[in-house]
Amino acid sequence: MTGPIVVIGLGNRYRRDDGVGIVAADELDRLGLNGVRVVTDVVEPMSLLEAWSGAGLAVVIDGAASTPPAPGRVRRCALSDVAASDGLSSHGVDVVGTHALGEALGRVPRELVLLTVDVADTGHGAGLTPAVQRAVPAVVGMAVAEINRRRKGPSVG
Repeated sequence: MTGPIVVIGLGNRYRRDDGVGIVAADELDRLGLNGVRVVTDVVEPMSLLEAWSGAGLAVVIDGAASTPPAPGRVRRCALSDVAASDGLSSHGVDVVGTHALGEALGRVPRELVLLTVDVADTGHGAGLTPAVQRAVPAVVGMAVAEINRRRKGPSVG
């Protein structure tokens, strides 16, 4: 794989479950994975472009509203899954639109993995609901697996 690895936690930690991407990214940061940069201060599309530009792998973690709701469900999604789905929408920054803009500008990661956690409550307040809090170790584990898989793959040099 060419380029660094970046984990990007999206959301707003003061909108309850919408902060799950930031909480998971903070947990990954505490692991101190060698060669992995963690970003949690993404609030608009240009900061997302800046965070993943030049990355060999970008793992984006975000809360998602789903229909029907399944709070705490963790999914690995392709951009096309999010763009085409009537039952899954990402909170905060529009990852699909930002990726399209990044393609036009030549500022996308070589590989993008989108991990979502279905949310229950995105109202004002700090702290995750219990179902979403219980999902944090699972999404962190999935992110670590993605990182390790890329490091062990045939393109690692």
